[in-house]
Formats: sequence, structure tokens, C-alpha cells
Amino acid sequence: MKISEISAILAQARLPALTREQLLELASCDAGRDFGQALRAFSTGDVAQRDVLEATVRALAPGVRATLRNLGASTPIDQLLTVARKEQRRFFDALDAIAQRSARAAGARHYLAGLGLIPVLPAAGTTEPAVPPYYSFKIFGAGGALCIAEAQTRATRQYTVNIEGAIVLGGGANKTFDWPNKIVVQLTVQEAYQVLALFENKIRSLKFDGHGRAHDKSLQIEFQESHYFVRLIQRGRAAVAVPVRAVDAIPLVSLLYKQLLRNEPHLRIDDIRMMVDRMAGMTASIR
Repeated sequence: MKISEISAILAQARLPALTREQLLELASCDAGRDFGQALRAFSTGDVAQRDVLEATVRALAPGVRATLRNLGASTPIDQLLTVARKEQRRFFDALDAIAQRSARAAGARHYLAGLGLIPVLPAAGTTEPAVPPYYSFKIFGAGGALCIAEAQTRATRQYTVNIEGAIVLGGGANKTFDWPNKIVVQLTVQEAYQVLALFENKIRSLKFDGHGRAHDKSLQIEFQESHYFVRLIQRGRAAVAVPVRAVDAIPLVSLLYKQLLRNEPHLRIDDIRMMVDRMAGMTASIR
């Protein structure tokens, strides 16, 4: 594929063009083949491939390499691109936190070290907390699992929650889950309020459609008396369906309050609860 054709496809995806040197580096590694396949697929209408294209272009940016080098990394291009495509926004947010020396920088370093990209900081003599840049926890079911993680919206940097789902790959005592191909839905702030209302047993069910760049993802949550039922759907893929016990919903409710209060620091939990009550009272309340 010619450089002009590659640039045209990237422009169609609203991504910056790659330099000749960057393309030559891609051509010399296995990741270049995957990039070429994603380019061709996107050009024929597979818009879901934009995530692969964006992760590749962003990972090849000089600033990413410079940040990693400053942290003592000597990461092969294939490893860098594999991590970038798998981790997506979390990876680049961690690099931004370090480059900007934000409050998340210490946690971001530990996150990158956990991915095997940079040396692990010595435990002794360091004041940096060993925490990931984003708090998350998992809920496991028979046929799938959820990962609930704090997040920020890209456009407005508002605090919210990601709900990620992966189907089970292997049974028996040692189940494995398909996390590299997880379905991710990021709640809008408005949706976060609605999800909080459901897990506070104020409404019975929710359905959010049109998530993702291709608008092909949906999130459904139902209150089913003895538990909640969460379903993540993406067109053309197996749905992830996980029952959530009341006890497992407690950290999710706590995280939702935390994120909503971070957006509105002048409010209290009681204020958030009152607004949720008012909203639920105008919709379908649990009978």
C-alpha cells in the first residue's frame, strides 16, 4: 500500500499521518501486518478497526517513546504496539500523567511496570504508592466477567465509570476470560446517575444503546429481585452476561458516588442521593 493511500485512510479516520520513517519501522515488524489489515478493513467500512489504527499512531508518536525512555524502558516496537492496542486509553492516560507530572504519575509508573514496559521501582526507600492509575475490580460469573473501573471522559475530562465485559474461555477450576477482546462501555455522567439509581433499587431496568465509535455497543442492567443482571452487547460478537449479587454491587455503588462527587465537589452524598431520588421518581420506580 502506498504512503499516499495510508495517509488518506488515516485522514478518513481523523488521525494524523505517519512519517516515512514510522511506516518503515512498522513494515519491519509483525505489528505492521496487523496495522495493514486494520487499514484495509477500515477503508472497506469496518469502523471498529479505528481503535487499532489510533493506538498504533499514538504509540509511534515521539513523545510516547521519549516518556518511556526517560523511565528506563527499552521496549521493542512489537511489544509497545501490542500493549497500546490492548490497553488503549489507560495506557496513554498513564503516559500523559507521567509527562505532565500529575497526581497520578506515581500510580501510572507502577501500572507501566506491571505491564513489563519499565523497570519496577524498588519497594524500599520510595514514597510512591503501589497503586494503579485507575481503581478497578472484577465480578465473575459462570459465563463471563465484568471489570468495573474509574475513568474520565475524553472530551470533557469528567469522572465516570467504565463497565468492561469478557466471555469465559475455559471451564473447570481454572477459568480464563477473554480480556484482550473485552467489550467496553464508558458511562456518560448522565448514565452514571441512572445506573446509581438502579443499584440503589430505585428503578428496575436500564438500556443504553449507541456506545462506541461505531455506535454498536449496548449496556443492559436489570433488577431481578435476588440479584442484578448485567449484559454487554456489541454487534457481531457474543454478548457478555453476568449476574451481580447485592454484595458485589456495593463497591460499584461506592465508586459511582465517588466519581459523581469528584465532578461536583460542592455537593455532598446526601445531595447526590436526593437528586437520584428525584430523577427516579420521574421514571419507573420499583413497585
